[in-house]
Order: sequence, then C-alpha cells, then structure tokens
Amino acid sequence: MENSITQDQINTLPPERAQRAEETINWLFQELKSIFPGWRAAFETEADYLSAKKTWLRVLVREKITRPQLENGICEAEKSLDKFLPSVGLFVYWCKAYDYHALGLPNEAELYQRYNTFLGYAKFNRDEFQYRSKVEFWLLKNLYEKCKKKSEEDTLKTIPKLLTEVAEKVRSNFPFEDIPKMIPAKPSFYDKTKADKARDSLMAMMKGALQ
Repeated sequence: MENSITQDQINTLPPERAQRAEETINWLFQELKSIFPGWRAAFETEADYLSAKKTWLRVLVREKITRPQLENGICEAEKSLDKFLPSVGLFVYWCKAYDYHALGLPNEAELYQRYNTFLGYAKFNRDEFQYRSKVEFWLLKNLYEKCKKKSEEDTLKTIPKLLTEVAEKVRSNFPFEDIPKMIPAKPSFYDKTKADKARDSLMAMMKGALQ
C-alpha cells in the first residue's frame, strides 16, 4: 500500500508542517507494520488504509503527541503480545504511558497520595512540607494551583496530564526551580517560667489588697 496521506489532510496544515506530518505518519505506520504482522486485517481496501492514516494524523495532532512520545508509543507497542494493529486511542495511551519510576517520578496513585498529604500544609505552612525532590515540589505546587478549588474527580483527571507534562520536562533536562527554604522562626523573648512567677506574684498582691 502507498505511503502518502490524503491531500485534504495535508492542506489543513502549513506546508512545512504538512511535509513533516506526512513523513512522521509514514514512518510511524512503517514501524507499526513491522511490529504487528497482522496489520493488513484492519484494512479491506487501499482507501481504508489511507483513511486510517488520515484519522491517526488528526488524532495525534489533536492530542499534541510529540516525537519522543511517538517513540515511547513504539516501545510500548513492541511489548504487546497482539499481532494486530492497535486502535489509535490505544496507541495514544501508549505514547503517554511513561515509566514514571524510571524517570524518578511518582505514578498517578502515588502522586495523588502525596497531594492529599500536601494539602495539610498548602495554605499556611507549605515550606514545612518535606518535598522529596525539586520535581515533586513542581508537581505539588502546580497541581494545587490547578485543583485547589476543583473536585476530587477533576483532580484525578488533571494528574495524568501533569505527569505527562513533567515527564517531558525531565526528559528534556528542564531546570526545575529550587525548593524554597523554610524561613527560620524569629527568636522568642517569652519566658514561660518568669511569666508564671509574675502572674502568681500579681495574684498574690491583688489577694492581699482585697483582704
């Protein structure tokens, strides 16, 4: 089957981007065909094949899938035991399914658990929270800013997107900001022992004055 996507799809993109998109989708399908020997079962005709490439391109552009993410999707595809071509939705999931621990990141469940702990510090004493890394500080700060007024359901939807974003930053050696140092408490001049003695003395004087 030919490797060119439909002209209508190309016309929706600027010329340079259209050329890159065509090259990318051709490369991607070549990779997928080499991984899944039963790929032909997904297409009855040449028109079906070209239509599928158009659909895949539209979805990948819509989901803002980057080249590194495509390569991640290919890696995940190579682990699949299926011989048939995956759906574009499944492939997008693979693209975004980073091995977070390998990048030094928490997974979705771990981040949610840490966020719930962080909430006890977020309003008044977040500098006292024991951040595990600069990346965790970035994650918790941004998650709080995005979700502090949202529901638990919205928070759970935001976490995968934020993890995908931070994974890209880690892979590109993004310079994460330092964790703010806790401001030392001002020295206290209050002496409880002396204050108790002064109070007792005052009470004694008042008692004597009333007798």
